[in-house]
Amino acid sequence: MQHHRSNTNIQPNQHKHAQKWTLNTLTFSMLMMGATAPAFALQAMQDEDLRAVNGQDGVQISTSLSEANVDQVYWADEAGRGSEGATNNTLKATVDNVKIRQSNASTVPLGAEIKLNTGSQNNNVGLDLSASLSPALITVDSFRICNTEATVSCSPAIGNLAIQTSSNIDLNLRTLNGLFSQENLSEMSLGIKNANVYIGQTDASSKLNQLILKNFNFNFAGRGAIFVDSAEGLRLQTNTRLAGKDSVASNTDIPNDNLGYVDLNRVADSASGNTGFSNTGTYAKEGITTNSGLNLEIMLNKEVNASDPYAIDSSSNSPKGAKGLIRVGASGRMVNSSLEFRGVSGDNTVLDKANNGKGSSTALSTNVMGNSGVAFRMQTEFTKDDDSMLNGDKSKATTLEIGGAGLNAYGFEFSNLTGLMPSTRASFDSGNVYINLADTKSLTIPTNNVFQTTRFGNGSYLTKDTDYLQNIHKGTTGTNPYSLVAAIRGAEFQSISRRGRFTTSAGVAANNLFSKSGTDNQWGLALPFYNLNANLALYGTTVKADQAFYYTLAGSNVIRNLVASTGDTARLGLSLAMSTEGVKKDDGAKTTSIMVIDGGKVNDATGSATDYYMGLRNIDMLLKGAGSLGVENGSVNVSLRDMLIVMSAEVAAGYLPGTTYKTCKLNAGATGCGTTSAAPKNSFSLPDDVLFGLKLRVGGDIDLSLIPNNSVEDGSRLSVVGELDLKGDNNTIQISDPQNGSTLGLDRITGKVGFNNAIVVTKDQASGEGKVGFHTSLLMNPNKTTNGVFRAKDINFYPPATGPGARLGELAITGGRISSEFNIIPRN
Repeated sequence: MQHHRSNTNIQPNQHKHAQKWTLNTLTFSMLMMGATAPAFALQAMQDEDLRAVNGQDGVQISTSLSEANVDQVYWADEAGRGSEGATNNTLKATVDNVKIRQSNASTVPLGAEIKLNTGSQNNNVGLDLSASLSPALITVDSFRICNTEATVSCSPAIGNLAIQTSSNIDLNLRTLNGLFSQENLSEMSLGIKNANVYIGQTDASSKLNQLILKNFNFNFAGRGAIFVDSAEGLRLQTNTRLAGKDSVASNTDIPNDNLGYVDLNRVADSASGNTGFSNTGTYAKEGITTNSGLNLEIMLNKEVNASDPYAIDSSSNSPKGAKGLIRVGASGRMVNSSLEFRGVSGDNTVLDKANNGKGSSTALSTNVMGNSGVAFRMQTEFTKDDDSMLNGDKSKATTLEIGGAGLNAYGFEFSNLTGLMPSTRASFDSGNVYINLADTKSLTIPTNNVFQTTRFGNGSYLTKDTDYLQNIHKGTTGTNPYSLVAAIRGAEFQSISRRGRFTTSAGVAANNLFSKSGTDNQWGLALPFYNLNANLALYGTTVKADQAFYYTLAGSNVIRNLVASTGDTARLGLSLAMSTEGVKKDDGAKTTSIMVIDGGKVNDATGSATDYYMGLRNIDMLLKGAGSLGVENGSVNVSLRDMLIVMSAEVAAGYLPGTTYKTCKLNAGATGCGTTSAAPKNSFSLPDDVLFGLKLRVGGDIDLSLIPNNSVEDGSRLSVVGELDLKGDNNTIQISDPQNGSTLGLDRITGKVGFNNAIVVTKDQASGEGKVGFHTSLLMNPNKTTNGVFRAKDINFYPPATGPGARLGELAITGGRISSEFNIIPRN
């Protein structure tokens, strides 16, 4: 990996490199004597006397700047080359014209302060480092990926970028034995707070539109070991690694004083004290609103004033004119955590071989993944209300959040988290994440055995080998756009929320607040996933404006709009492939599911939970598509060609694994309450709770918009609107019997479908509490054409035994609307 800067222009206002000296009587006398004549000390020198001279082991540097300019910063990656005519293996990702200035969201001057102290104990040298960077505005004119041929060629720029902070960024590190030690715990904190991150695109009408990550927080403090491992690279983990142990997870004999943790601490909103800021939300306390320790808040801004693109609303410190799309966050204590960074060398088992899609390749390296990429992995376990690592402080338990972004929005909090088994901790594992520059037309993703063995039609299956080949682009010239590729292998999120509650952000009017805090709720939602594999490729591109669309709503009607009738619009080239595994086959201990959890207390001596569940469980899924993403008209607009969605799931209801049946909790002597008084621990790998199975395969071209909403009056709403043009002869929807496998299939589906779907969080006027709604509206054959008729050419019945299905007929819908609303309202 290489980094480069040139023509750097830094304009300092002040540079101070100062040490403070405090002298005791002995030391002062020695200096005075040495200034007049040679002398010998008649008193033995002790360490304590020498250490009385402060500054011997430390240094403090304070710097203030007016502005810093850097022409270019780049990362060079030795990538596999698939484009014709390539003569070397090096690609470069460059950022151009970097400017660092005082933040327009703060009055604090631009500057930095670094303090470094060292000390020793028992022949070990410790380190105490702290660094603080004042609020800043960092702008980047463009981000490009280029080759390094004799005549340099670059893909179009990926917009302009900016980072704007309104609070200091702080780093603190204290170690007991050098910088790296796997036997000793260190203390570390990192506070990235209240940062706005901007990505700007200019459309065909020369209008600037922005995608904004508002109030980005990554604010953690923890105790753990920092060391370098020969296989895992730089590793941070919250437990010390004992001799002879390969992983923290197996270290059941670690003493309590060697147990570490990471706390994601909530962050005070920088606007809390501003005039006009309303601290009325769920997370307001004593006039201060806080946001999640890890906060990802996506907003959109259209037709931004190019002369002042980072303007801030004075009352909220929010980007002026921006509207909220979605927010996710996490706070609280996490344990058994690790984070590793390492370099990677070419490996064709992850992304396969570089190619140009023409059947042959002139690649200089056969692997998409080159020799200087980056890999990392993060693992952690969440804490629940009664976790021993909380020392009785329930407020430190892990919470997760999702909801509307910005002010005046509703949301939802997941808390009291466990694994699928009530006795296990909830957990997150990012899997192995690889980041590389790439010159290839296609990538591969691991196959799914469920899809490869599920029947479709006569003699076919839901997927075939070619479905796991992901095209980055549709070009045929033999030249690929240079892309940034992230690959995930084996990620999982095993978290069941035993308590959910609806929340409000700052700025919600009193009449729109919920009647209860929800902290004593006995129900929750669960969105776990298992064995997630994904590839994401991004690159700069331009699209003909009359072939790029954004959607708006007129009541319930979906309106498709051209970005412009002529010219090109700047967009982000996008290719995505993602798959999940439904259930861990051997023991059913992990799942991909969407479930409602009833944790109501059983009226028995233990006060334990009922632990009913209902929902879609064991979801196997494959999704892929390639196209572009734009932010025209203040919405996220996505166009995907050759999109494919394959899914297999079970509609089920029952007890969570290992749960004692309610009747047996109330009466242990009841019939059937002997050795079978609890749901099997592997119940998610059994068909007993399944009402019916659901499978589908949908492929074609899709255009859609994610439309932001900033008002709670009609509910915080994430709207997904657009059109799907079903293509090919392999689309199907199947319903199956869970016991014998007999299946009814609507096969060979074609046609065009418009959709207006929304997830809505609002206030239930009858109870005064929150509710969540899933609203669906499908417009069949929206353009009223012959080719747009929705048609299932075959209705087939597949018997339990293998063999051909029996054709029952066909179905055609020439037009009309199909609508549904499904609302979840907590019981009182």
